[in-house]
Amino acid sequence: MPMPADPPKNPASPFASFRGHHVGVRVPDHEAARSWYTEKLDFRVVQEWPYGELRLACLSPAADDDFHLELLAGPVPHPNEVLDDLGAGLGHGGYQHLCLHVDDVDKACAELAARGVDLVGEPFEIEEISRRLAFFRDPWGNMIELSQRLPGARA
Repeated sequence: MPMPADPPKNPASPFASFRGHHVGVRVPDHEAARSWYTEKLDFRVVQEWPYGELRLACLSPAADDDFHLELLAGPVPHPNEVLDDLGAGLGHGGYQHLCLHVDDVDKACAELAARGVDLVGEPFEIEEISRRLAFFRDPWGNMIELSQRLPGARA
């Protein structure tokens, strides 16, 4: 079953200018996180700056200037539990994962595995949303989803 059509846009909304821009990810080590995201995922460093005791960085995917990942690095007094099961994460409140679109989930997973990235389970399809999905995590347990449109699915 393909995804239903999007509801009509509401340009009259006072929030009509909302657009996705970035997601912030808390990590304990700035250099290690910056290196991991740039070496494993080919993200590009846009900007770095201090913020109190933290060191922040804005990163963008290899060929996308519209989405950013903001690393908030410094001591983490309450680290998240690192989960080995995608379903177990659904029992936790708050942030669960960030999602990146890819043209080919299987090809991306093969490259991630070759780069030593921690894949979580095998790729799978959800017909209701017309997507093939896979999950992996960074060294600090932050889940990242890959999403590929199935043939015939709308954007």
